[in-house]
Amino acid sequence: MTITERADPRGRLLAAAEVRFRRFGYKRTTIDDVATEAGTGKGSVYLHFDSKQHIYMAVVEESLDRFIDKAGRVLEAPGTAPQRLRALVELTAAHYGDDELLHASLFGETDLVEGVVAQMAAERQRERICQLLEDVLTTGQTEGTVRAGLDPGPVAAVLFELGWALVRSGLESPDMARLVSSLEILNDIVGLGITPRP
Repeated sequence: MTITERADPRGRLLAAAEVRFRRFGYKRTTIDDVATEAGTGKGSVYLHFDSKQHIYMAVVEESLDRFIDKAGRVLEAPGTAPQRLRALVELTAAHYGDDELLHASLFGETDLVEGVVAQMAAERQRERICQLLEDVLTTGQTEGTVRAGLDPGPVAAVLFELGWALVRSGLESPDMARLVSSLEILNDIVGLGITPRP
């Protein structure tokens, strides 16, 4: 959605901030830049946001919401819990490969975003994705495709770290075949570990 398509003032400011952050990065974007991009004054920015950091986190949250919406659709698709989890890792690699703001916060790229803000954004992403994983594990237990004795919370945290490591590795390397192979191995391991035992 473009800046002019956003009817609410806060939404226009977020859209303007996203344009600036994507073009110039966090460090090189000022409150004045965001106000100018939105076609408003600096005071209007401060009516809605306490700081540039607050604006950046709101922009990351919106971008993350778009990812979570896509992830939710993937996790509601037909298939077993391990199949849906693999699809989530594939979606994550594709989405983060295309979304430089989320990518920057994942990798802490200093040209685009400062360390503290990147860490805050990465933690928020971790929380949201772990919740998605926990939900699919719980659903899998209800369906009988995930072992009943597993505690979905800790398992979701472990799966997040494994999947995140693969996504990071895949995004750092241009070798997509390696990522696909790694995903297949992860799917096999996860499938053996979380599915009911005969």
